[in-house]
Amino acid sequence: MPNNGLMIQLREKTWRQKLPHVRALVRRVLDSIIDLSQHEVSVVLADDDFVHTLNRTYRHVDKPTNVLSFPLPPTDVPMAPLGDIILALETCQKEAKTQNLTLEAHTAHLILHGGLHLLGYDHILEEDAEKMEQLETLKMLELGFNDPYQEEKNVIY
Repeated sequence: MPNNGLMIQLREKTWRQKLPHVRALVRRVLDSIIDLSQHEVSVVLADDDFVHTLNRTYRHVDKPTNVLSFPLPPTDVPMAPLGDIILALETCQKEAKTQNLTLEAHTAHLILHGGLHLLGYDHILEEDAEKMEQLETLKMLELGFNDPYQEEKNVIY
């Protein structure tokens, strides 16, 4: 159901049981980086099987992943669609538990991460990864969450 430029599809209904306010969370996170009165974004809250199929088909990686982003080419058309973000519930839950995070915090971070990909950010080059991480950290703090990279930054090699 569209709400301005945001469409959220609950493909896996368990999302609502695990995170009752997931729709509000997705909107709040994306509102922090995207003007949804000017752009359209589709978010699919799915399961591992669905994301596994997409990952295998489009990235040739034969396993599920936490989040996939499918940006569309930029255009000057009003309400231009930016693309799709798809999350896999089981992988998100496992990662949150492993990283000692709430599902809410981890989901917020992954939606933010996927949204930044739709805006053209990437983390292929180290310099770009650092910029993306800095922006993710700033936005997560602004949204009232902890720095998603805090533990990683404190690791001594």
